[in-house]
Amino acid sequence: MAVDWGFAGQIGGFGFGLVFAVLIILAVVIWVVGLAIRRASTGKGETNKSEISSEAKKEEEKKGD
Repeated sequence: MAVDWGFAGQIGGFGFGLVFAVLIILAVVIWVVGLAIRRASTGKGETNKSEISSEAKKEEEKKGD
């Protein structure tokens, strides 16, 4: 029984490429959902870390004066 290595390579290559394509699609979807959640949560009065640190610095400056 002979193995057609060219055909086996095509099947393996297609499967390998398909796995990477699915992983890339999932990564993009998760990234977009993360952006949407971040925008939705900041619109509800929550602050991010950079805003908190800048506010803390302003309060420390006021205490020092």
